[in-house]
Amino acid sequence: MSCRGTRAGEGAATDVSLIYVPFMAGDAAHPVSQAPRHYRQAGIERLLARRGVLGGVHCVDPRPCASDDVAAASAAVNQALQVRVRQAVTAGQLPIVLAGSCDAAIGVAAGLDPGRCGVVWADAHADFNTPRSSASGFFPGMSLAVVTGHCYQRLWASLGGRPPIPEELVVLAGVRSLSPAAEARRLRTSAIHVIAWENGRPQGDINSVLDQLASQANEVYLHIDNDAFDPATAPGVVDEPVPGGLSLAQMEELTHSVAARLPIAAATIATYTPANDHQDRTLTADLRIIELLAEHAARNQDRRRPRPNSRSTI
Repeated sequence: MSCRGTRAGEGAATDVSLIYVPFMAGDAAHPVSQAPRHYRQAGIERLLARRGVLGGVHCVDPRPCASDDVAAASAAVNQALQVRVRQAVTAGQLPIVLAGSCDAAIGVAAGLDPGRCGVVWADAHADFNTPRSSASGFFPGMSLAVVTGHCYQRLWASLGGRPPIPEELVVLAGVRSLSPAAEARRLRTSAIHVIAWENGRPQGDINSVLDQLASQANEVYLHIDNDAFDPATAPGVVDEPVPGGLSLAQMEELTHSVAARLPIAAATIATYTPANDHQDRTLTADLRIIELLAEHAARNQDRRRPRPNSRSTI
């Protein structure tokens, strides 16, 4: 039985709220903090304004965190981000979050409306570790596990009380690097729909998986880690780039496919690191995906405009 209350474009956001999150897991001194300046110099705000969809520009400014704990620092950022996302959603805007690390997904997802929201998560990694399974303790590598309720439940509960996203409403695309083996086992026994990527090709029918998601969800959160791209397309990422990922054309197709099936409630593009980029390749790819999201918002504006009455009033 379908749980969908709307079709793509119905009830969807018509303006964009552009939200910069220049932190790596709460660290404002990390090189990712330079990303907003590069996005702005490249004209991202002018692009959205020309499309007529720029509803606001914000930079998350969390309260100072006295703790050296990474999870606490991330929580401070996500508390501020959740408020910004909630404000945008309440205003009928599409939050596009440009974040330094994938843990920003916690604040984004927590700020969305309660209900059947799906997630399409494009990433070279699963980000599905927990403190027990992780070999390194890398907090952003637990982001999807937090969003789906597997760990840091108190942190999640502090962000507005929205229920975690059910595993069966998550599509993980582009994954090709799982570590350690415990993460692979966790993913294998979960209800998450996994479309692995090998040698630049999907290892499964992503359209049928998206069709299934659309039959169960009312809207979708699109999360893109830049390392989902092949390094030839987007070398400017935080982690060591993983070969064999998505081309720009494939990411464009994924974005179109998601938007054609479900209203996009929010979108995140994460881990752009200007210092690691080459010839602005990553920046160029990001601008293209943001442009597609702007087109999606503009189409929703057109759908909502009252149509002139074609009948003669004479």
